[in-house]
Amino acid sequence: MLLSVAVASLQPLPLTPRCAQFLDRREHALIGVSALNGYFTPRTIRHLLDWATRTFSRVHVLVPGVELAGTLVARGCPAAKAGAKARAAANNTRNRVIRALDSLDPPDATVVDWNELASVPAYDGVRRRLERLFATDPVFREHCMDAVRPIVGVPQLSREQAENALPFLLAELPFLIDTPSILGTGSSVFCYPRPMPMVDLLYAGLLPVRPAPAQGFVSTALTQAARPAHHLSNAV
Repeated sequence: MLLSVAVASLQPLPLTPRCAQFLDRREHALIGVSALNGYFTPRTIRHLLDWATRTFSRVHVLVPGVELAGTLVARGCPAAKAGAKARAAANNTRNRVIRALDSLDPPDATVVDWNELASVPAYDGVRRRLERLFATDPVFREHCMDAVRPIVGVPQLSREQAENALPFLLAELPFLIDTPSILGTGSSVFCYPRPMPMVDLLYAGLLPVRPAPAQGFVSTALTQAARPAHHLSNAV
């Protein structure tokens, strides 16, 4: 009898035709890996990075920075404990990524968090612009408030909870806007299992900021496909 097993496969889905052009170039990918997210198991991370390192000339993997603490506070974690819990979660995520990369031995892949890049002028410039927009543009501010709801992941979110989580959103958004300038690549696609908060608005031109000319976004959800495994003999 022929048995089959479920194996993971990945079908990248560019958000727009222009994003598809950057995917076809295969120049650079920034792989987003979230902390405290059950989707990103060691197995899933390894599949994602195996695909990325075989597909692109250069790969960076983005893990969260200290702003994760604000998200934890928004979820109900006491502020006094949130910092330590955020650091532990970020370190655990980084270690999972490093172990996956070590098992693949890719030629050019680097793990970064956004705090490491805070002094990079391109990152600092985009983040400061976003912070100014949040302070001065009420429409942009409301889009941001709406965007943090799925990040926090609770049914009812107060304004105070949303404001606690905002630093996480504003720290991550620059990589959806101009990774090429931040990481020094000709073009880049940000890869995540599904479109992230504000991505659709960003690429539809409905925000006061736009993606850089060489910035793209690609959804990278894994799917399960049946693959023949082996024949099982009827002999006893």
